[in-house]
Amino acid sequence: MSRKVTRRRALQQLAGWGAGAVLGLGRCEAQRQRPNILFILTDDQAWNVLGFTGRFPFLRTPHLDRLAREGAHFLNAFVTTSLCSPSRASFLTGCYAHRHGVRANEQRDIHPSIPTFPQVLQKAGYETAFIGKWHMRPVSDPRPGFDEWLSFRGQGEYVNPTLNQNGREFQQEGYMTDLLTDYALRWLRRPRRGPFCLLLWHKAVHGPFTPAPRHQNAFADAELPKPPNFDDTFAGKPRWLRRGAFYGQRREQWEQSEGKPIPDALPVGEWNPRNPAHLNYLRTLLAVDESVGQVLAALEEMGQLDNTFILFSSDNGFFLGEHRRGDKRLMYEESIRIPLLVRYPPLVRSGVRIEEMVLNIDVAPTLLELAGAPIPKTVQGRSFLPLLRGEKVEWRRSWLYEYFQEDWLPGVPTMLGVRTERWKYIRYPDLPGELEELYDLEKDPYELRNLAADPAYAEQLKALRGELERLLKETGYGEPLPRIEVKVPLELVLHYTFDQVKQGRVRDASGRGHEGVLTGGRPAQGRRGLAWAFDGHAFVEVPQRPATLSPEIKPFTVGGWCWPEANEGVLVAHGGRSHGYALYLRRGVPHFALRIGGNLALLKAPQAVPLK
Repeated sequence: MSRKVTRRRALQQLAGWGAGAVLGLGRCEAQRQRPNILFILTDDQAWNVLGFTGRFPFLRTPHLDRLAREGAHFLNAFVTTSLCSPSRASFLTGCYAHRHGVRANEQRDIHPSIPTFPQVLQKAGYETAFIGKWHMRPVSDPRPGFDEWLSFRGQGEYVNPTLNQNGREFQQEGYMTDLLTDYALRWLRRPRRGPFCLLLWHKAVHGPFTPAPRHQNAFADAELPKPPNFDDTFAGKPRWLRRGAFYGQRREQWEQSEGKPIPDALPVGEWNPRNPAHLNYLRTLLAVDESVGQVLAALEEMGQLDNTFILFSSDNGFFLGEHRRGDKRLMYEESIRIPLLVRYPPLVRSGVRIEEMVLNIDVAPTLLELAGAPIPKTVQGRSFLPLLRGEKVEWRRSWLYEYFQEDWLPGVPTMLGVRTERWKYIRYPDLPGELEELYDLEKDPYELRNLAADPAYAEQLKALRGELERLLKETGYGEPLPRIEVKVPLELVLHYTFDQVKQGRVRDASGRGHEGVLTGGRPAQGRRGLAWAFDGHAFVEVPQRPATLSPEIKPFTVGGWCWPEANEGVLVAHGGRSHGYALYLRRGVPHFALRIGGNLALLKAPQAVPLK
């Protein structure tokens, strides 16, 4: 029986790639083409914060539930580092953090020697787009591998955010989740003649938990069930856990608690079933679920839903009161475990539940194999396509976890660990003498009883210590990243002259057009002609953000001629409190300060400069 092709249906097929090359291309032929790829990522979403899991009986996520109902739900999906930036880089590269180089938040991008799967797909003919939260190097500029780019700096803002579309920064009114969805829908509906790969990476549900206005009053009468491990006293666990919980983990708190007594166990706390932060966390997810529904509807309208491999996940888990914690970072289950859903009818049967342990580093090789693209040799993960097909394959039985201490949060130390199907082992390499952790997840799924000091488990502890060493060696832990040679250009990119100051404007004689805005000061005669005297409050500002003056884009040389009249003062400064640099005099001694991600590095000359 033939199917009538209406004008509307033909236009829908033209909008999607599978039928875009030739009008009227049939479904069977479209399925033989490479599939589209849609990767939706949330931020800080706990693995079981989904309507169908039943953890919160009042939570409804019908569109996410649909993905699980019509596809595969991975019951044991994990991240190798439970922190936003490192995990995102691992999703993109298929590598551990110690290989791709992104070990902390908002400091750097992926090491240039490590390709990402969008870069490979782009070279293989895919049209690629990134829409959402990048959250690595703290700039919003487009990154390699994407034909379309819409992102923002760092964490961004939920309401009226500043966005960057293909290099143009602007402020957009609206709610972040809705805005990202709107841009994704517009991009999806563009005519195209080949397959696409869209990364829709939400800011939600990261704190500060801010639901869409339409969801602010959701769950008005709901009560949050108390987690079974909320009453963890941390007795028999490492001292740093109790110290941090008792005094605080941030730098000032940690330093002030040095030498203070640490209790052997923490007193039992009181559970708040109406915790406003936790309720807002759940409310924030509602807009994400609606976003998923809109995207599914658009793909269906385009005739591309079943020809699109849809993957939904989160960059890490999250504590919602378990072990009396918020946040992530630790190697406990609530932190390292993530939701992972896949829908793709040509490959995946409806309602599949997969129990094998899969990792965020497995996503990149999976998508590349699916697309028929080459998998880079740098990849450390493994394609889970055989699991989606239902094949019986030999799979991993253990994997490595790593977290690197952050300067602003010394109360959470560097940690390494092994997770097997039954056991978990954790150690703290920078805390010699600190108690290790060992848990039997079969008997103690909430990780309340640390067995590391129990003689009855000495052999198991020894075996897992050996397994950790094997995994460290196998993954190249401790090996230096490839050295990238960078030649610093000795080019003049800015040269202010003060012989033609007009209406507060200073001419740039470098020819780059970096005209400055002068505030304060007075003309003065210098050795090289007319100069300008600065009184400690005056300055010249570059009002634009040109790429030629951005060390984030490429290195450059800063030089100048000055005649100090005092032994204190700033000569050149660029940036702000989190990232920037400054060249200044202190008691006549030149100092150079560099701040990256809030961390300060300081160089100073061995002696003062002559002032006369």
